[in-house]
Amino acid sequence: MMTIHKTLQFGLLLAAAALTPTALAQCAGGNENGFVPASTPSEDFREQADGTVLHTPSRRVWQRCALGQSWDGTTCTGTATRLSWSAALAAAEAHEQAGFDDWRVPNRNELAAILEDRCFGPALNAVAFPVAPVDGYWTSSPVTDGLEQAWRIDFVDGLIEPASTGTQQVVRLVRGGPW
Repeated sequence: MMTIHKTLQFGLLLAAAALTPTALAQCAGGNENGFVPASTPSEDFREQADGTVLHTPSRRVWQRCALGQSWDGTTCTGTATRLSWSAALAAAEAHEQAGFDDWRVPNRNELAAILEDRCFGPALNAVAFPVAPVDGYWTSSPVTDGLEQAWRIDFVDGLIEPASTGTQQVVRLVRGGPW
């Protein structure tokens, strides 16, 4: 009887392990949906000492902090700057960080690639992007059938939607990867 009980316990442990995702994303404040596998697990990112993080699947380097925030070696400090779309594009053109001046506002697909499906408020991996503003972020992608609209991603829940280019949004810059 004891052997059957131990065999049953072992079988249940194996079944539970099979259901547990091995790749996890750390969500800010525990805001996570535990039933959804991580879309941007922490092991997909390589932290750099210069306030950037390399997203290894896409080979793109991201700012860990939104524009207006500063990297203090451990986390992001300060308040993110909210900019119009044209001001965001101009800020990217003038931005220098980590010895590089080729920073840009990511296109819609690039920014969507760092959304974390397990997390909400913000829908980002909190290890790679600590203290991320829970807000809308500009992309460089204009809406083709919209008048003076560009795509933004709402990092509260990951919604991708058009916004008037005159509205103020947060910006996270990227460099590298295929164009």
